[in-house]
Amino acid sequence: MAAREEGLVPETGRDLCRVRRGEKRRGYRKDILTNNLSERDAVFICIRCQGILRKVCISIDGGELFCSSCKKENEQTIPNIHVSNMVLSFKCSCPLMVRGCRWLGTIEGCEDHLDTCGYVLETCKLRCGVVLQRDELKVHEKEKCPQRIVECKH
Repeated sequence: MAAREEGLVPETGRDLCRVRRGEKRRGYRKDILTNNLSERDAVFICIRCQGILRKVCISIDGGELFCSSCKKENEQTIPNIHVSNMVLSFKCSCPLMVRGCRWLGTIEGCEDHLDTCGYVLETCKLRCGVVLQRDELKVHEKEKCPQRIVECKH
């Protein structure tokens, strides 16, 4: 990805939420939105991780909005389903658009899209160690992988 951060899950698209290895999912990345956030949309930015709010909670003490995974231990919160639903309806592109994916949809649909996106990198299931885009991997495993089972011609 263009603005890839060290430690992100490599090119799976799952860095949609800026996930670092061993971390909970935080706010959604701002760069996947098809429309830029305006100043009045600042309410949709998590005050803790600075991403777009994901599974929104509101603090009982101060009324601040943040991602449920940004909640501090023993902090009193309640979920804000209304704001969560608004965020899920934001228009976005696939985080692998830089690779050529042309999918457009909503944040809600993006994680489902990534389950089938042909631009996601995956490791060969036959354990040869190669990592390719999902669409290329099918051909590799069937025709090119040195670990594939082939019929003996003798």
